[in-house]
Amino acid sequence: MSGAVALRRAVGADAEAIAGVSVRAWWHAYEDVLDPRVLAERDLETQRPRWEAFLTDPAFETWVAEVAGRIAGYLRVGSSRDPDAGPATGVLDSLYVDPPAQGAGLGSALHARALERLRALGFTEATLWVFAANEHGRAFYARHGWAEDPAGPGNEGEGWHAPSVRYRREL
Repeated sequence: MSGAVALRRAVGADAEAIAGVSVRAWWHAYEDVLDPRVLAERDLETQRPRWEAFLTDPAFETWVAEVAGRIAGYLRVGSSRDPDAGPATGVLDSLYVDPPAQGAGLGSALHARALERLRALGFTEATLWVFAANEHGRAFYARHGWAEDPAGPGNEGEGWHAPSVRYRREL
């Protein structure tokens, strides 16, 4: 994918494009991790309204990476909802890059923006969750200064469809 990358705050009109990236990225990243029935339930029709709701949630910010006017990735940050999180703990709730755009540095650009926004929102530490079998994702976060959080297991919350690991870092 070529062209300049523009990072901007997502707006309601972006819901369908973000949902499309989400669906493609989940199928690409988790085909060997999740039950095929879970992935089959993740389509544009189910994800579009989910993202419409996400984009109106005042507790979180969503940012997109645009290349040549097309959304090629996104991130979502806010306050951690883990039951053991304190008020100074933010969360990198999601960070995905459209599979055709992967390998061009968009993930790193989105990650840098996520840390910037978490700091601007007043958090001093952050957590994130990743499927335990997602070796690519785990390696990405380790390269960017995240470490496994041994206090994570048992705090996954609802909606996790496979074993997961929590990562933590200071901001």
